[in-house]
Amino acid sequence: MKPEISESQEKAILPLGEDQRYKLTRLICRSVCIAFALLETWSGRQFLNQDGISYLDMSDAFLRHNWHLLVNPLWSPLYPFLMGLATWLTHPSAQWEVPIVHLLNFIIFLGALASFEFLLRQVICVLGREEGRQHADAEIPPSAWRWQLLGYSLFAWSTFGVMLAPRMITPDLCVAMFVYLDCGLLLRLRDSTKTSRTCLLLGLTLGLGYLAKAILFPMAFLFMVAAFFVIGEWRKAVLPLAVTFLLFCAVSAPLLISISRTVGRPSYSEAGSLNYAWHVNGEVWPFFSSASGPPPYLRHPIVLLHKDPDVFGFRDPKGSTFPPRQNPQPWCAGGIAPFNARNELRAIKRNLIAAISNTHTIPMWGLIGGALILLLMGPDVSGRLRKVRRSWPLLIPGIVAPLLYFSVWVEPRYLAPFLVLVLLGLFPGILVDKPKDAADRTAMGTVVVAASMLILTALFVFYHLAGFPHGDDAGQIYLQAADSLNRAGLQPGDDVALIGDGGDGCRWARMARVQIVAQIRPEDSADFWRISAPQAKAEVYDALAKAGVKAVVTEEPLPSGGFADWQRLGDTRYSVHFLGQSTSKEIGGRPYGGSAN
Repeated sequence: MKPEISESQEKAILPLGEDQRYKLTRLICRSVCIAFALLETWSGRQFLNQDGISYLDMSDAFLRHNWHLLVNPLWSPLYPFLMGLATWLTHPSAQWEVPIVHLLNFIIFLGALASFEFLLRQVICVLGREEGRQHADAEIPPSAWRWQLLGYSLFAWSTFGVMLAPRMITPDLCVAMFVYLDCGLLLRLRDSTKTSRTCLLLGLTLGLGYLAKAILFPMAFLFMVAAFFVIGEWRKAVLPLAVTFLLFCAVSAPLLISISRTVGRPSYSEAGSLNYAWHVNGEVWPFFSSASGPPPYLRHPIVLLHKDPDVFGFRDPKGSTFPPRQNPQPWCAGGIAPFNARNELRAIKRNLIAAISNTHTIPMWGLIGGALILLLMGPDVSGRLRKVRRSWPLLIPGIVAPLLYFSVWVEPRYLAPFLVLVLLGLFPGILVDKPKDAADRTAMGTVVVAASMLILTALFVFYHLAGFPHGDDAGQIYLQAADSLNRAGLQPGDDVALIGDGGDGCRWARMARVQIVAQIRPEDSADFWRISAPQAKAEVYDALAKAGVKAVVTEEPLPSGGFADWQRLGDTRYSVHFLGQSTSKEIGGRPYGGSAN
């Protein structure tokens, strides 16, 4: 005999398709999120971060039909593949390339939003309402609109305030999309009638997730183990999960095999080992030669073209804009990243402090802390904890992934989707109402928290829209420098040298379609500028010319006087010196007799 369900409970568990308040809240929240995304896309249409250069270089593989260029031990291929597809369809000029990528980011955002809505629906149906259908004396499931309001507000801040999407040219939105899909499918597995189809979809999303970012390769096995326990009975789980595993292998194997062949050993990515060497063991750019020469364990150290000042050469046959950043692995081959317990503890402490104190993540940590306080100090703690335990398919990946990052290197945008999972997992323990509880008070608290998050997100979006922290001027400066180089005679594919650290991401080089194949680092640039003897300076230029360099570009202000053979690129801070040819061509600037602004 089915248990009697009260009228209030029956209303609370109304099917979502018939819940008008649910549909209205979804429409409003969805519209607000899309509006935020449109504003961010427009305000950041010319913004190009350093990682974006590497992904744009990889995306050229689509246009050149050189698919092997998409295999990179450091950067994952799915996002640059989509970028290449977008540029192939639109054929943008250098001025429109970056805006087209931001338009692609907006489209990916829509996919991430749809994935989150799928996850949120599973959370509401599986975690929020399931118990109310089974027990007449159970707490009234919280109204769906409250789950939605909190969920969408978390999605908005994590996306725009933490990931800085769609402004940043990174695969973070792709990662979020697949993480939300994977967790939604885990919850859906509790419906035994859809096990086979759900496991099939899970294998596909896990494989595509690895193609989006390497961290999702080890996480894929965590999701498969979690799926086994969600299904519960091993006889029912073996066959569907075997399909999941085989499909995951089919999607991920080509990249896994290609990277392993490239580095000469089994590897799904070199991002972890390289970052471990840099951020845990403190080996900063180990492929550059030191005063005593390159480390003996490096198989192919960067070439020292000239000594005092040190000029390094690093030609890349793949033609990337700035090879040391695009793919440092060839010059690090042979290097090791040994485990060091003391360094590891220091790194974990540093990463924890950085993550918790970061302005962008503080609201998320604050909400997690507040949720835990409500959970542990509210009435019926044991009942609330029991509900939270049912959320373990969200909590486990939401906790494990940040722990992996904390052990090596963490940035706030890496954590965003996983912090959302933790908060969604805590929802069932804090969004509960007993029939005699003051439901209006808890509903008001939900509205206040969600409204605060949305207002904070709106302020952040309008801050960008107002042109802060930088407006379109930066993009125009890079375009002006690139245009000046091209009008001076440099052709796409020509080789140049850089004086500086490339801290601007070498955006000007990407826009001019030239490759940086040599560098005088900032710590050596003073030695170069102090050279007064024409013969000594000619030796440096000759060494660069022998390496195929046609021009030397500096991102540093020139010292005053004595640099008439250098010309400023337009009204930018960049200056250029051409090797083996006249510098009398008009490049939109003027000969130098003084320092740059």
